[in-house]
Amino acid sequence: MALYLLYESASGYGLFLAHGIDEIGQNTEAVRNSVTDLNRFGKVVKLAAFNPFQSALDALNQQNAVSEGTFYTCMCLLT
Repeated sequence: MALYLLYESASGYGLFLAHGIDEIGQNTEAVRNSVTDLNRFGKVVKLAAFNPFQSALDALNQQNAVSEGTFYTCMCLLT
C-alpha cells in the first residue's frame, strides 16, 4: 500500500511518496533517524508532485482553508 505525505511550504504544496514506511509509528526511532539524515531521507521519500501557489493571496487562501479543515480546489491539481 502506498503512503503519500502532503507537505505545505511557503511556495506551495508538495506530495511525497514514502517507501518502506507502512504504518504510522512502525518503529518510530528508525523513521526518525531516516528523516534526519538527508541521504537516508532521499531513499525513503520521493517527490511525486508539486503545486506552487500562484500569488501571496492564493497562499493565504490555502492556509486559511487548511486551518478551517476545508478542501481548496488547488489541491486537486496534485493528482
